[in-house]
Amino acid sequence: MVKILVLGAGVVGTAAAYYLVKAGHAVSVIERRLGAGLETSFANAGHVCATTSQPWADPSVPRMVLKEWGRADAPFVMRLRADPAMWGWALRFLRHCNAADARRITADLGRLAKYSHDALVALRETETLDYDQSRRGLLYLYRGTAGFDAAARAAGALDADFRPQVMDMAACVDVEPALNAAQDLYAGGLYYRDDETGDAHLFTRRLAEIAEALGADFRYGVSARALRRDGDTVIGAATDHGDFDADATVLSLGSYSPALLRSLGLRLPIYPVKGYSVTIPVAGRNGAPAMGIADRSRKIGMSRLGDRFRIAGTAELTGHDTTLNESRARAILRTAKSIFPDAGDWDDATLWTGLRPMTPDCAPVVGATTYRGLYLDTGHGSLGWTLACGSGRAIADIVSGRPAEIDLDGLTPARFLG
Repeated sequence: MVKILVLGAGVVGTAAAYYLVKAGHAVSVIERRLGAGLETSFANAGHVCATTSQPWADPSVPRMVLKEWGRADAPFVMRLRADPAMWGWALRFLRHCNAADARRITADLGRLAKYSHDALVALRETETLDYDQSRRGLLYLYRGTAGFDAAARAAGALDADFRPQVMDMAACVDVEPALNAAQDLYAGGLYYRDDETGDAHLFTRRLAEIAEALGADFRYGVSARALRRDGDTVIGAATDHGDFDADATVLSLGSYSPALLRSLGLRLPIYPVKGYSVTIPVAGRNGAPAMGIADRSRKIGMSRLGDRFRIAGTAELTGHDTTLNESRARAILRTAKSIFPDAGDWDDATLWTGLRPMTPDCAPVVGATTYRGLYLDTGHGSLGWTLACGSGRAIADIVSGRPAEIDLDGLTPARFLG
């Protein structure tokens, strides 16, 4: 039996632990927080983008950043600060903001997203798992006719598995009646039937409980300090609670992954991109949408999660600063309230912020490194919830000495670490 150490118990690390223990390994997970899914996985938009996974690196982004520079509620914000890592990451990100890279990365993400969604469906059939999920689909909305027409043309060129239904606003209201009060705000929408919504934090907690019942050992309140090695082999991790030995180590620490790799001389270009969310109680009202909604013009996503309504979005480059900027969070709240005025109790909003672990090409890093015994499952950016099951299943195959079932070309550590 191979002894596996997983660093990190967010949705990505917890999914990896589940598939590794199912593969018959002895799995230990260490997590600095006092439970699973308490950082980036805690309060995201809730969208499982089976057919809509796209990189943020897009030809439209540089113009958008310049156009909205200085606005408090701008979707993308860079704080002027003396941070070479931020500027280096930003320059590499901008180099990927071209049509050719966007097409290639979209294909890589789409392949993993579909595989991950299939894995999620299979997991639900195997385990008893309730996480306020809904399979009603995802509706992308566009405020301007030009943007909607361009999106509709691009959607028509997609493969059939990823092609949405193009709808005018009357049709959008038919599939989501809660949009009735906001139909004058939008030109139309794209409806992706196969996408889902669900509470990533609740999923992570419950999957951790299932993995523990199968034999995984979760150690909460334990912080990894360094990777331990013997020559070119990683043999575990040093923590604030002593050393952990392992035959294989899976690094799933999100934005904090690069810090551990630097001790091995590895430079992984993951940078924390701060996002915000607002959650309100539905409070018995019927004005919240039943399906996932994305306002593409404002770059926010919305989901009904049981008796709560979640709104999330924005991207802010401020390093590892998790200070909540209330004005940015409340800008998200105001936008959502204008769309769904009767969604719930807007005066009882919970504000949150978290750090998305983003690579310059906006794709995760999944696979073996040049060090024996060290594997990466990190850098999923805003798609950790979408890609967690597929990444975890692929890592379990690789650690077990089997080829991954999915082609990971364009997603492996080799593109950054050689």
